[in-house]
Amino acid sequence: MPRAQKIPGALAEKFAAITALTDAFCEKHLNDEYRVLIHRVVGSLARKRPSPLLKGKENVWAAAAVHAIGRINFLDDPSQVPHCKPKILFEFFGIAESTGQNKS
Repeated sequence: MPRAQKIPGALAEKFAAITALTDAFCEKHLNDEYRVLIHRVVGSLARKRPSPLLKGKENVWAAAAVHAIGRINFLDDPSQVPHCKPKILFEFFGIAESTGQNKS
């Protein structure tokens, strides 16, 4: 990451929990470029006032962040590298597809 993100102290644990989940997914299915983008998205949500991360489960937010970045970058297109179907993404995080799509 080019610069350290400033995460409010009250959300540092939540940020760490969410990004630990997204890092595991990126390590298995994506790459470091996606990891950096996802960290930026989660960091932006943590800095938002009031932060939406205060409500909801970490695995749902993690899946939503990956799905949102993935949709923008055509992650479900098999001609792209890397690529991953939404079903695999949501199964990894243990949530229903509808839940993940609604959050992202």
